[in-house]
Formats: sequence, structure tokens, C-alpha cells
Amino acid sequence: MTISKRAKKLQSTPSAIIIGHGLCAEDPYSLKNPRGYLNFGTAENHLMDEILLPKLNQALKLDSNHIQYNTLYGMEDVRITCADFLERYLRINHIKQTNLVMQTGVSAICESLSFAMFDQGDIIMIPSPYYTGFEYDFTKRFGCKFLKVQQSHCTDFSLSIRNFEKIYNEAPDKSKIKAILITQPNNPTGEILSKQFIVDIINFAKKYDLELISDEIYALSNHDRRPHHSLYQDAFAAGAKAHLLYGLAKDFALAGLKVGMFYTEDTELLKVMQELSYFHPISTHTQLLVKSLLSDDPFLKNFIKINNTRLAALDKMFKKSLPNIKLNPCESGLFMMMDLSDHCESFEDETKLFSHFINKLKINMTPGKELGLTTPGFFRICYAKNKEDVLEFLVRMKRFHPREI
Repeated sequence: MTISKRAKKLQSTPSAIIIGHGLCAEDPYSLKNPRGYLNFGTAENHLMDEILLPKLNQALKLDSNHIQYNTLYGMEDVRITCADFLERYLRINHIKQTNLVMQTGVSAICESLSFAMFDQGDIIMIPSPYYTGFEYDFTKRFGCKFLKVQQSHCTDFSLSIRNFEKIYNEAPDKSKIKAILITQPNNPTGEILSKQFIVDIINFAKKYDLELISDEIYALSNHDRRPHHSLYQDAFAAGAKAHLLYGLAKDFALAGLKVGMFYTEDTELLKVMQELSYFHPISTHTQLLVKSLLSDDPFLKNFIKINNTRLAALDKMFKKSLPNIKLNPCESGLFMMMDLSDHCESFEDETKLFSHFINKLKINMTPGKELGLTTPGFFRICYAKNKEDVLEFLVRMKRFHPREI
């Protein structure tokens, strides 16, 4: 059978993330398979199973409506629960369930947005490093492009509006630039955006009449448990054209349930996103699980507290256990950036390091080139793993000597 040209294009450029994930899935490390691969390249949270699974395994009561077709962008009572959750926990005011769209994960929502908001060749500004999955979500099938805003690197990758102004003003065709995509907190750096940058990026979006897409999927994974500061909330209040992304894959360790949420006050965009949900509806059974989870306030508060305590403890453990490897500070999320830039003069050197990690140490981590970096030698470590995987990772990394590569 001859596949289409677009399918060939999709298959022609497998990323290091896809390669690493595939190897780990075929031969995963375990106590019974001690020579298997360690997957520290996929942002999954494996820390909360003993708390989460009893809650999810409680019996659900389905009625005849639940086993037939339902509202494709989310059942009304489920959207009411989700809207209430976003108001209370992400601290976003006046969320209306009528303006909330649910689809099978944030990736599905992003691809729907790519179709709904942009024509082929339109440009989205995005600070790098960034979550490499956005390349698939926004650019692979519907052909919009990213304009990468490289951040100055000192001890972290803190976002600066100066870089946005510079890149925007140097763009050859500003008319194609339609939006800004920001993740708050950031993936992969773990940065929580400063209040000053939030003000600056909102003013920047308004100044150049750009849509502002705020991905807040790590909102509740703050290591010091500080209240979330929503970029979407501030942007909407300031009169910017803002849209919110959220899902349960990260804060609630539910990547396999594939639950994403989109919120907008733009009625025309809302209608298109509702229609596109025809292709990405969440099963009614999963929606009932979501309703049960997000309506249980005592469970939520306990879960979030324990999750963040465990994330913060692992962050400290990695840095204490690997004193000879530079690990950048992170405030949130499931990951940290490892800095081996002193040992890389080129991305060819970075590729050699990635090959050493995956083939010799059998550890999958995401190389910086995949994250949009222009400086070689950085790797994202997704460290929210079970105890056995963490201890084996530390053992293997202690055998690593970059000068020997």
C-alpha cells in the first residue's frame, strides 16, 4: 500500500524523544530486568500511585445516558466540576462551564487549536527551551511555525521580554506572527514566571495584537506549594486575547486518562473548538472519574500537598547525590535541566553524549537541541520516578565521566 505524502513527511523525522521512548518501552528497567532502559525522558509522575489508585478504583455509578453518545466537548456536569476546580485551585475568576472544552489530552487540544487559529505558514512565538511535543501538536499536520525566542543563559533560563522584542522586530514578515505560547510554570526549566515578566508579556501581546496561549498544565506542581499565579487570569483581566490550556496528565499523574481542558472567552474560537471535539471526545467513563476526583476537596488538598513534598525531596536528593554534575535550579514540575555545556563545543558533541546515555548507560533523557536550545550540552531529566528507578539512575550516573566520551 502507498501511504500519503503527508504521512511520509510525518514519519521522516523521528526525534530523539521518540527514539528513546521506543527503546525504553521495548526493554524497560525493573528489578527483574536490571539491564533494561531507564526512561527519564518522558514527563510522567510515578510518585503517587498508592494514593491515587484507591481513589480511582472506587465504584462509579453509570446510568443509561452514560453508555450512549454525549456532548462531545464534555458532559455539562463534568464541565461544571472542572470550572469550579479551575476557579478554586488555579485561582482563575469567573470560569463559565459553557466556555470550557474538554478533549483527549492537551496534545489533542493543541492540535485542534493549530487547525482552528492558524493558517499554514502562520507563526507562533515560543520561548526556548520549550516542550518539544509542541512541535508535533502545532506544526506537524497543519503547518504553522514556531519563532523561537532564545533566553540568555546564566544559571537558569529565566524569561526576559527583551528577547521577545528583539526577535519580533527582526522577523522578516511580522504579519505572519499571530500568537505567543507560554508554559507557566515552564517545561523544561521548572521556572515559575516572575510577576514582572507576566506583566511584560501581556503588554507585549497587546502591543502587537497577538493571541496569548497560556499552558498551565504544571500549575499545582510547585515544590514550595506556593499558590499558583495564572498567566491566563492576568492576561484576560488586562484585556489581552488570552486562552487557557490545562490537563490532568502532570499535576495529577494521569497521563493515561488523556484529559485536557481548554478555556476561552472568544465565542467564535469556542464554537470551532467545540466542533473539533468530534475527533477527540473523552469517554463518559473517564469523565465520571474526573468528576469524582475534582469534586473531592479533602482528597485534592492532601494529594497536592504530598505530591509537591515528594517532588521537592527528589529534587534535593538528585542534587545531593550527584555533586559533580551541574543541575540547574527548578521551582516546579517533574524535571530539571542537567548542564553539560562545558563538555560540548557543538551539537555533534551533544549527540555523542545522548548516544552514550542511551546506548552505554541505557538512560533516556531529552537533549537540549530537541528543546529548541542553541547552546549544546543540556539535557532534561524527568525525575518523578519510583524508588527503584531513581536509585538505579543515580548508580549509573555516578559512573558517568563526560571527559571520557
